[in-house]
Amino acid sequence: MKKVALTIVALVFATIAFAQTNLPIDPKTEQITFRKVIPTQGSEDEVFNRIFSTFMNAYYKSPANILNQNDGRTLKGKHQFQLDNGDAVKSKWPWITYRFTIEVREGRVRYTLTDFLQKTQSNHPCEEWMNKEDPLYQPIWDKYLEQIAAFAEDWGKQFEESLEPEKVIEEEEW
Repeated sequence: MKKVALTIVALVFATIAFAQTNLPIDPKTEQITFRKVIPTQGSEDEVFNRIFSTFMNAYYKSPANILNQNDGRTLKGKHQFQLDNGDAVKSKWPWITYRFTIEVREGRVRYTLTDFLQKTQSNHPCEEWMNKEDPLYQPIWDKYLEQIAAFAEDWGKQFEESLEPEKVIEEEEW
């Protein structure tokens, strides 16, 4: 009976200790890549203008400064966000840079978030945090990966909400 109980405890501990965050990895680039295609309503120009006016201007303080490409059908940019390491001094929290691409086609939009790098003197890919065999491995890395996944989910949710056309309220004539 004791052996069964110890075996169950050991299995539960092993599952918790070695659980990995299921982040999407692009098989070609072997990088963390969040990508989604969303069906849309309206012409390409209407959807693109909606993305720029509703999402870009609301989500980013200065979209013109972060955009590398804006050709009327594709937006490419680079931005950053800060992770929480539990330390009271926020200046010690790591910064993560990422690249985003938004592509507009007739009836659909695709966004891609990729190139997640920890900003240091030499940028380190966040994929390194997934290697638990690394002699420098720290348990906080799992929390960082969870925060990256939460950031991408929130970014995607806000982006999808911005794609919905505004409802036009017709005024009554008296």
